[in-house]
Amino acid sequence: MKQKIVFVTLFLAFLLVGTGLIYGFNTIIQASEMVSAPEPDTTNLNTNNNLNLDTVNIAVFGIDGRSDIEGDRSDTIMIVSLDFKDGSIKVTSVMRDLLVQIPATNNTNQSFDKINASYSYGGPELTVKTLNQNFDLNITDYVVVNFDAMVDIVDTLGGVEINVKNQEVLDWTNKYIDDVNDKVGRKDPYLTAIGPQTVTGVQALAYARNRYSDNDYERTQRQREVVEQIVKKAFNVDILTDVNLLTKVYPYIKTTLSVKEITTYTKAYLASTNKQFLEFRVPTDQFVRDDMINSVSYVVPTSLADNAIALHSFIYGSQQTTPTDGTTSSPDNSSSTNITSNTNSSTSTDTPYVPTDGLLKISAAISSYVGY
Repeated sequence: MKQKIVFVTLFLAFLLVGTGLIYGFNTIIQASEMVSAPEPDTTNLNTNNNLNLDTVNIAVFGIDGRSDIEGDRSDTIMIVSLDFKDGSIKVTSVMRDLLVQIPATNNTNQSFDKINASYSYGGPELTVKTLNQNFDLNITDYVVVNFDAMVDIVDTLGGVEINVKNQEVLDWTNKYIDDVNDKVGRKDPYLTAIGPQTVTGVQALAYARNRYSDNDYERTQRQREVVEQIVKKAFNVDILTDVNLLTKVYPYIKTTLSVKEITTYTKAYLASTNKQFLEFRVPTDQFVRDDMINSVSYVVPTSLADNAIALHSFIYGSQQTTPTDGTTSSPDNSSSTNITSNTNSSTSTDTPYVPTDGLLKISAAISSYVGY
């Protein structure tokens, strides 16, 4: 069986949990010892060093922690962008079947493959390098979370609200509930209704893992929905719950972020008066098609460069450049939910993003590879 999902939610909770721990709890030191990952060689990550430093981009990888799953491809890939200019958290889902150029390693050649294959070839560091190279980003830190953590996070928060859209989503989520219960040793009940409802950790995990009721586009939307609800709840818990969350979370996390970085980012974010949660997905609807290559299904960017333009616009709010097809590029599938009552949008005077020569070459090479 292929790997099934895991989440980003932990990373957001991990940052937010730090709010209570900033004030002197020893638990955060314990956590740092439990989950620390080696610092990556930043000189080998293909970072774009010409980006606005007011925004920090961090990669989040979900891996399946179950012993019966073979392989180690990252099932969930997200980019969490912390914008300290306007106080927003921006979460970008990267579709795991996206066709990209994966850099060579000591054991593998450069290749065109699904982006989640990069995790199998070279772990989180190679996936960070792949994201940077294919989207002109500057990611140097990552968080890896495993399957079981979602259950404990949601249950510690007292559940989260989701919106089950239709009967197909309900039926397939219930099938996944059986699987999750079996793997984590719980007996949580099935969902019984369509529409908004508060769910347990097992139910939330099953809902986010479900991809057979529709497709991977909808699945990534469900993942972002659960992340958003966790963030909203985490903003309203007390310090004791914060500490309890961290003790539940840290056994499931590995990260290159230091305690100092976590507390610095958290303090800066908490100081903002206009906190927002914004979401996005790459590839966008405007520049993507599903295709079969050598009898394998791929999500193919019709223009990787135009997807990068849309992504940079979402993360940095920068002015638009002219896409390669001559149309006006805009971030598709994005939405925002205010976490505070301040609903003012930020504006930017940043220099317009222009894809680098390296990214343009990769974009052309992908188009040539698939014959577009």
